[in-house]
Amino acid sequence: MIRYRNGVLNGRGASLLDGYMEDLATDRIYRLMIAQRVRHADAVEITDENGRSVRHTPEFVTQVFNEELARLLHENPAHAASLTEARQLSEEMIRRGEFDPV
Repeated sequence: MIRYRNGVLNGRGASLLDGYMEDLATDRIYRLMIAQRVRHADAVEITDENGRSVRHTPEFVTQVFNEELARLLHENPAHAASLTEARQLSEEMIRRGEFDPV
């Protein structure tokens, strides 16, 4: 999500990420999925790749965004400002319930 939002901030409406074309609809779906996991964290058990239960709280979402940003900054230190802005916008949009694609 951070890489896609970074592309939008830099004037690209679609981006090739990890061999897949990501666009506004993809970004919206990702945001909806994360928001639904947070909203229903008490009702639905979600497990990680090791089968451990992971409760999707707002704090957990922040942690995941921070980890992803750190990874991206390690790979692309020259884009620190725009990646950081993209990270903040992505999480804020989820927290505020903004699911329109733009």
